Amino acid sequence: MKENESNYLVSGLVIGGILGAGLFIYLSSRFISKTNKNRRERKNKFYEGIDDIFDESAKATPNDTRIDKETEDGIIDELFSRTN
Repeated sequence: MKENESNYLVSGLVIGGILGAGLFIYLSSRFISKTNKNRRERKNKFYEGIDDIFDESAKATPNDTRIDKETEDGIIDELFSRTN
């Protein structure tokens, strides 16, 4: 190979490496932000669900299936004692 062709090969590899690294960083940052957004939404939905369960203004059914304070505390302890 001529020295001139070798310079083109090396410069092409360097430029390609820089562009590849930039593309990798861009795509991975988008993936991470999307994952964090989904995690926050799931967490908010979980807490909204708990609020709905223990909402005092919830409509009582004719059988009045509301739970007492001791059962409520037991459910909360069970929910938050579990690991992911």
